[in-house]
Amino acid sequence: MGRDLTTEADIEAAYERARNSPPLPTATSACYDPALDVIVLHIDTGRRLVIPREELQGLEKATVEEVSHIEIFGGLDIAWPKLDVDHYLPALVEGIYGSEAWMQSLNRRPVAA
Repeated sequence: MGRDLTTEADIEAAYERARNSPPLPTATSACYDPALDVIVLHIDTGRRLVIPREELQGLEKATVEEVSHIEIFGGLDIAWPKLDVDHYLPALVEGIYGSEAWMQSLNRRPVAA
């Protein structure tokens, strides 16, 4: 029979893994460049992530006004509230721009870490 309860040792082991994990990159700002039709994410490492708008699931048919309103929550959640669309920064950094079906529709695979 399987274990049903999480033990104190399980919790402590999870905390230890978290303490030893490298910090996740966080977004410091984001903007839409209509001239290039790209989303530009500024990351706390000093790098920029530039993604074509039409490759991000949920933004493919967005208007300039809708896609220009970007919010960042906790540095990790990139949101377009007018569209009810959210993307997770660590996934975006890995080249994952939507669901598995979405990625297949783009004929792309995520960038290997």
